Amino acid sequence: MTADLPPLQSMTGFAAVDGSHGEATWSWSLKSVNGKSLDVRWRMPSRMDSLEPALKKALQSQISRGSVSASLQLDLPGARSEVQVNHDALDRLARVVRRRDGREPDSAALLALPGVLETRSTSLSEDEQSALNDAVFASFVDAAQGLQRARLTEGAQLFAILSGLMDQVEALTKSAEPLADAVTVAMADRLSTLAADLASRAGTVIPEDRLAQEAAMLATKADVREELDRLHAHILSARTLLGSGQPAGRKLDFLAQEFMREANTLCSKAGSMELTNIGLALKSAVDQFKEQVANVE
Repeated sequence: MTADLPPLQSMTGFAAVDGSHGEATWSWSLKSVNGKSLDVRWRMPSRMDSLEPALKKALQSQISRGSVSASLQLDLPGARSEVQVNHDALDRLARVVRRRDGREPDSAALLALPGVLETRSTSLSEDEQSALNDAVFASFVDAAQGLQRARLTEGAQLFAILSGLMDQVEALTKSAEPLADAVTVAMADRLSTLAADLASRAGTVIPEDRLAQEAAMLATKADVREELDRLHAHILSARTLLGSGQPAGRKLDFLAQEFMREANTLCSKAGSMELTNIGLALKSAVDQFKEQVANVE
């Protein structure tokens, strides 16, 4: 990670680049949204299809996750277009219709289907097409870099939001620590008071060692210090990932699940209203954290 780049990249962004070569002009537009992996949908003239593998490789050097729509609008003044029939595609579709309906297909309807009629320009020589490909590719690289910059700008905003939520989680965790010890003491006192009252009504005496055993069992069930320790460990891991400069969305999403597990356990074991309220506040902060993490590359 370089010092002048934000440490996170969002999965949402947009970039557009115009280019020209000779009489040809074009415009690239790239838009990305959330995605589990890098998924690219291409919209460009068929004459540029051969560029797709190289274009995707160039995009992968800038981003690693997201659903990307890449559109190329190309204008070739004076180009002569010829409409050609893709006979292989037409024959395959005709066979499908015959097998399904048992009758001859409507040729006009088949010709209207995508991929059957192909429009090709014959105005460029092989060398001219190669030069155009190189120029369009270079323009795409600029667009991919622009998309990365847009995602980094949004990533800086995400970093501020997520860091703030980690501050909330850490503050809530620290505020729960003194309450955790107080709860176990209060439970032991309540048990002793209740036992003394019951023994007085029954005219008997409850052995001290039995009271101690029961108090220890209750204290163990209500002890949330282990959960608080894990919360502190998760906070450290989250801060490390946020500042790593590497794609961290999947790991942060997993951490969000771990945070929520500890917050739920804290609520279920809380022996006081104060501790319960802290657990609920933790769940709210973690839920916001998980929602924002869904946008991180």
